Amino acid sequence: MASSAKFNADQFANMDTHVAGIIFVYAGKDGNDTAMHFSGKEYEMTAKTQDEFIRVMRNLKTTLWLVKEKETELREKNDGIRCKYRTTTPTTIYVNMANKERAKVFETSDCDFSKFGFFPTKKDLERSARDKKKYIHASTIAMLEALNFRVEFPKAETTTDAKVETKKKEKVQKKADAAPATVPASVQATVTTPATASVSVQKAA
Repeated sequence: MASSAKFNADQFANMDTHVAGIIFVYAGKDGNDTAMHFSGKEYEMTAKTQDEFIRVMRNLKTTLWLVKEKETELREKNDGIRCKYRTTTPTTIYVNMANKERAKVFETSDCDFSKFGFFPTKKDLERSARDKKKYIHASTIAMLEALNFRVEFPKAETTTDAKVETKKKEKVQKKADAAPATVPASVQATVTTPATASVSVQKAA
């Protein structure tokens, strides 16, 4: 189940950043940084592949998008409502796998941009009204490009065991294709002679 938690300076100082999920780190005064942790299968890569990386980042983007969308709607009736997520740009982003292995770290100060569009603007919300899913995906790709993300993971992960298993299956299939057709003893075939007389033949095992 997806969840998110805020960490104040004291809590973040004692936090192990090698936890499953995505962590946003925000710069604090005198080095007292704070953080926001997004956890759950929606934000945890299960394989180090490009598709998995984009999946979790798109899910993060979707969460922030929908919360901002709801906040905008509620503020029409109560302008004092605010979501718990910070709209300021994080200094560091940790992307960790489900097994807690570090998949990627973004240092936003290394980028050419100061903002990355984690939250949608009013214009974004208007644009996405017709096809929200498609627009959020495009927005996620643009965000990653602004973060200087390059294709660093394979599209699909193929392990050594998987390759061996595939070769075994191919070998067995090749033998099966080359073998002459046989009929099991339990199968009875009917043969029709030119004289139109039908006789039942039991094939030997």
